[in-house]
Amino acid sequence: MTTQNNPVQYAQAIQAALVDVFSPVPVYANFNRNWATEPKFVTWQLRSVHQPVYTGTYQDIKGIDRPIFQVSIFAQVLNDALTMMNTLLQDLHGYSGELGGILYVSKCDITMLYNTYDNEIGLQQIVLDCQLDIPA
Repeated sequence: MTTQNNPVQYAQAIQAALVDVFSPVPVYANFNRNWATEPKFVTWQLRSVHQPVYTGTYQDIKGIDRPIFQVSIFAQVLNDALTMMNTLLQDLHGYSGELGGILYVSKCDITMLYNTYDNEIGLQQIVLDCQLDIPA
């Protein structure tokens, strides 16, 4: 039976990929947005790590890990947030290859969940779910 990848690998690959997509905008893992002082920034968190999904006749041969991470895009101006979201979609939605130069993914799916505005911090926010299909 195949085994699941180490979540540390997922975290390293996600951070590296998002920094590559959004640079020079800062990217933070599990960051408390209330402490942010930048006009634009991105946060992410690994939300779900599934056990391998087995496919095919012999269920113990072909495994797929499907980790999900959530990305939050923050910006003072809605157009900036939407542009950043579009950049992420263009770069990673449907992506296949070495994510962040660290981990091979067969496919990356990105779904926009919602957008909102936080009066307390004065920032637009767009929340997206990203699912990685990783051969095990």
